[in-house]
Amino acid sequence: MDATSGGQPLLFDDLPEAVSAVRRKPRRVRTAAEPVAVDRVSEPAPPMPPPAPPPRPMAAPVVQTQPAPAPLDPAALTNPELRALVRGLNDLRLSYLLVEAARELKQRVQPDVDEDGVVSDPNPSLLRAARLTVADLSGEDD
Repeated sequence: MDATSGGQPLLFDDLPEAVSAVRRKPRRVRTAAEPVAVDRVSEPAPPMPPPAPPPRPMAAPVVQTQPAPAPLDPAALTNPELRALVRGLNDLRLSYLLVEAARELKQRVQPDVDEDGVVSDPNPSLLRAARLTVADLSGEDD
């Protein structure tokens, strides 16, 4: 249909033949497999990390037992440690420990009598400690 046949003229009828010939060429369909020109170069991808080792079979968890703490040995404490220990106690506990220590000291200082009737002298260091304790508690100076 053209304008001379009495119908309505088409939109592109008045274009020159060269332009319409270009439009009539069959278009080339591109496929995904065709090579494509790249206009920029990218860095290579970093190497893949080595594969993880295969998981080990489940084993019972290792329970590490801590050795029981040694019982407190007051004789092993130094004088500053003893003073710090005494300062940390409240008055009621300190008085209880003082009475118990005095009883224990009195029992150890008393002379021992063997089955044969032999009297052994008490430990001289305990006697000295008892005298110092009594003097400190009484407030008297030697």
